[in-house]
Amino acid sequence: MKLALKRVNATFGAELQDVDLSAPLDEGMGDALRAALTEHLVLFARNQHLDPEAHLALARVFGEPMIHPFEAALGRTDPLHRIVDRPEDTPDRAGWHTDDSYLTSPPVAAILCCEVAPEVGGDTAWANMVQAFENLSPSMQAYLRSLHGFHAADGKLMSYMRDHLEPEVVTKVMQAIGSGATHPIIRTHPLSGKQAVYSEPNFLTRIVGLPESESLFVRQFLARLPMDVSLQCRFRWSAGDVAIWDERMTQHTGSADHAGRHRVLRRCTVGEASSR
Repeated sequence: MKLALKRVNATFGAELQDVDLSAPLDEGMGDALRAALTEHLVLFARNQHLDPEAHLALARVFGEPMIHPFEAALGRTDPLHRIVDRPEDTPDRAGWHTDDSYLTSPPVAAILCCEVAPEVGGDTAWANMVQAFENLSPSMQAYLRSLHGFHAADGKLMSYMRDHLEPEVVTKVMQAIGSGATHPIIRTHPLSGKQAVYSEPNFLTRIVGLPESESLFVRQFLARLPMDVSLQCRFRWSAGDVAIWDERMTQHTGSADHAGRHRVLRRCTVGEASSR
């Protein structure tokens, strides 16, 4: 099956044309969607209005829907959760990141469905970390290939939990997420063979084997890479829109320019498929 796609820029990202993601997704459609995501890294589809069941069915095309470890520790069993900005809230965003890198098996993909879009602002942007790697000099590429990073859920996230949750709940969360995980700084896509910078400024706490001063230097260098506008694509939400992205090969960030306006996105994070 061949999908109709419209590229959103010269390096990555594509909009699916004339597709109904709410319909049953057969094997041919699943193969085509996986191939498109492998090639383009981020896919968009307008005016889909997926209900929760269709959202989960789409997620299963790419792997297993994940219950966030924090949610699981609190006894919640739904892999779908909503990101809600109310008019009275001050939007707050984490900056460029990929999700849950502190896990031994972090997400492979994620899917957002827009339920309520603000009249202005509230876009989401993605950065192509494959292109970020390819833009580096051969010497820097070789050096980064030799490095591994240790990722842990500490800092602001843990401080927030300790301030807002009961101690026994914090203990459950820590047991669920583990003590952290080590990942190569340069990850290789299992299907395309392309390599990408894998860095998460909120959770990458050190570069394995480097003294702290050098580790900090490398982490700061990596954190700046997705800020290059030539690596980015940006999506303006309307109600019913869907975005699908590869968590291993991209970073993303939400804008915080919609203060005083309502915005609701429903999210599903996707882990490795148990079998396919």
